[in-house]
Amino acid sequence: MEIFKPLSPVIPVFLLIGAGFIFAQWKKISLASVTEIVVYLGTPSLVFSSLASKPIQAGDIFVLSAGVVIIFAGVGLLIRAYFALSGFHSRGFALPALFMNAGNMGIPLAFFAFGPAGLQRATLMFVIITFLQYSLGIYILNGRGNWRESFRLPLIYAAVAGLIVNLAQVKIPELLLQPVSMMGQASIPIMLISLGYRLHEVESLQWGHALGGALVRIFGGFAAANLAVLAIGATGVNRQVLLLYGALPAAVINFILTEKYRQDPALAASIVVISTFISVLTIPIVFWLIL
Repeated sequence: MEIFKPLSPVIPVFLLIGAGFIFAQWKKISLASVTEIVVYLGTPSLVFSSLASKPIQAGDIFVLSAGVVIIFAGVGLLIRAYFALSGFHSRGFALPALFMNAGNMGIPLAFFAFGPAGLQRATLMFVIITFLQYSLGIYILNGRGNWRESFRLPLIYAAVAGLIVNLAQVKIPELLLQPVSMMGQASIPIMLISLGYRLHEVESLQWGHALGGALVRIFGGFAAANLAVLAIGATGVNRQVLLLYGALPAAVINFILTEKYRQDPALAASIVVISTFISVLTIPIVFWLIL
């Protein structure tokens, strides 16, 4: 039935997240090795194969980049307004309220909902947002940027290589592209299961401002995304992916970074968990609005 269409991309994603959550109750493992494989093999392969395989126009790159900037600016203003109205201030609030789960959730949802074109746009947005996470995000946490950290990530170079191949219309032999594509596709369920496992590791939740941060991330982000697509005239898959990304919950990496820089990690973890559970209800609504 047409009314259940928005659920079709959502159910596989949340089932895999749930599988990771249940697995964490049953067996304790170290995710360090899994993360290394995803970061250094899976994600770069996914980025390269997605960007290199299907034609993309320079105009699409501009639209998505401009859309990300407007979304971040809009949510940033909402965070400042929240601080001014509440008299509360925390960098552990600002980071997860600003940075959405572009990889673990954004890429699978875009792929299941919009196919290869959605995967390609989501992958490009993931690269842009990851670059900002390790530059602007670290600046938010410690008052100074660390742009070099972004360039230590292999996905940045995979993205550059993929875009060069795409825009130069270089034809890569299928014999070489297929194993890279397989490795990238394999990282999608691993990312979702890892997300579920990470969510289980959060021992206790804060509410209050954590709920406020979750609402700013999801509802504020979606509002900012609507302004972005209107401002830049985004259409088609570009519009759909921008709106989806605006409404995504906070990323787990926010908790890891706030813990590293000692900036209220308990609050950041709570925002991640609460926003993820809220998104179980809101993501189907977003798909119903944009599909």
